[in-house]
Amino acid sequence: MQGLKASGVSLQQLRLFVILAQHRSFTQAGNALGVTQSAASRGIRELEDLLELRLFDRTTRQVALTDTGRALLPRIALLVDELEVALRFGQQVSTVESGVVSIASSSSLVASVLPTLLSSCRASYPNIALTLHDARQSRVLELVRAGDADMGVMTGPVNDRDPHDLHDLHDLSTETLFSESLCAIVPARHALASHTTVRWRDMSGASLFLLDDDTGSFDVIARALDEYGASNVKLQRLTQAASVVQMVAAGLGIGIQPMHAGAASAQALVQSVPLWPSVTRTVALVKRKSRTLPVQAARIWTHVVSSYDEQHKPLQTAHA
Repeated sequence: MQGLKASGVSLQQLRLFVILAQHRSFTQAGNALGVTQSAASRGIRELEDLLELRLFDRTTRQVALTDTGRALLPRIALLVDELEVALRFGQQVSTVESGVVSIASSSSLVASVLPTLLSSCRASYPNIALTLHDARQSRVLELVRAGDADMGVMTGPVNDRDPHDLHDLHDLSTETLFSESLCAIVPARHALASHTTVRWRDMSGASLFLLDDDTGSFDVIARALDEYGASNVKLQRLTQAASVVQMVAAGLGIGIQPMHAGAASAQALVQSVPLWPSVTRTVALVKRKSRTLPVQAARIWTHVVSSYDEQHKPLQTAHA
């Protein structure tokens, strides 16, 4: 791609690319933008010429993304979204610093990640009121899809071990904030408490307390225990992260939780120790692809992403 030539690409052309990818019809894409079918076709042809890339395959009956177009779509859609937000910001200077933003998150993240996240948002945007929906992850996604929450905070696949762990996210965009490792939660006086790491097989014969949620983490942990040689373990499912810690504190077994959850629940009676080999999960923001965020929500989204970008480089972007 010639850099100087590609610099002539317009926002309107990029917006047309995203809309055509959604409708797969020049006529429908033109209608959505208020232009004719021929103008839409010409706009895409000019964009392909500028990029020196073929983005769509055309036949007499349909329009389909090429492999290149499919790979570029998530990033261009995000770019268009952010550019539109920036332009609206210039039109709404008087209101951008105030309003209400609704965030949905699963209970385990509310207890671990959300306090710091919300505190940071409030410090930077004191006039934006943040409302929180505390729910199971499947409900979090429902709230985002329905528009009842501007965005959600969710857990992603653990080490990409099972892509079926996640709900279908074809209509949602996600932005990975960071990855975190699973850790063992052991009694403070347990022999493993002084270790730098705990091998999975070191938990053989133990009663293990795991969080039973709808993010697929229980099944992933069970597979890791089998794969890494932990034998004769008794797995017990609990519905609250705090309950896992309380059972461990009472000396009834060992817990397995993400590191942030373990840190949030830290108390004098238990100790969090990273597991080895490392098994990680991602924590991500999620929003609807089909809806541009309101200005205030876009501010919060950008603030959160940039905050984690500074603390957890490199930041990854994923569009399911």
